[in-house]
Amino acid sequence: MRPVLIVVAGPNGSGKTSLTRDLLMHRWIEGCHYVNPDDIAKDMFGDWNDPDAVLKAAQEATRQRHECLKSRRSLAFETVLSSSEKLQFLHGAKNAGFFARMFFVGTDSPRINAARVAGRVMEGGHDVPNVKIIERFGKSLANLAAAIPICDRVYVYDNSIDHQDARLQFRTVDGFLARTYETTHAWAEFLRAPLADLQPSHDPDDGWTPPEPSPFDATDDPFRTD
Repeated sequence: MRPVLIVVAGPNGSGKTSLTRDLLMHRWIEGCHYVNPDDIAKDMFGDWNDPDAVLKAAQEATRQRHECLKSRRSLAFETVLSSSEKLQFLHGAKNAGFFARMFFVGTDSPRINAARVAGRVMEGGHDVPNVKIIERFGKSLANLAAAIPICDRVYVYDNSIDHQDARLQFRTVDGFLARTYETTHAWAEFLRAPLADLQPSHDPDDGWTPPEPSPFDATDDPFRTD
């Protein structure tokens, strides 16, 4: 069986952690090494909210990801996806034979993300300057467009409305649009529209279209590679 790479991506404050929490309780992620810099900072360096510990944890997380790649060990991690380094990692994983699946969570505006980060800080979470949130917002979307043709499966969610579950907008299979689930938000439609013009050489659903807009439908198994 091919090793599996599961990536939960999206700008700061988009709601990645909520989706990751659900994934971690699901059978899909069994056997995956979950690389979490916050846990690394807490367990190895004493304080996940200390700047020096955060830096060391980020370096250790990078080391662990590349070690998994080298040993072809299944892994999962979160990323803002604002750096080209993560695209290079995706390419490396594909070249190493990994089955790459990405869940991307976005919102209508970086203002939503900034407000959520501010609320997180008030509850003791780590801060991200507004200028970085805005800068990373656009880069994350641009890198998602670049990641779609790399990944075997991509799910794109909108999480603009507080206190509601993120809504699946569309998903792709092997870089082709497989299904649109509802009227897409503008930011998601901007990414989806160009894919609608592409025609795959085979049925992109391969007989496993989930009947409901859920990432956890039993018929949509991330370990399937057909």
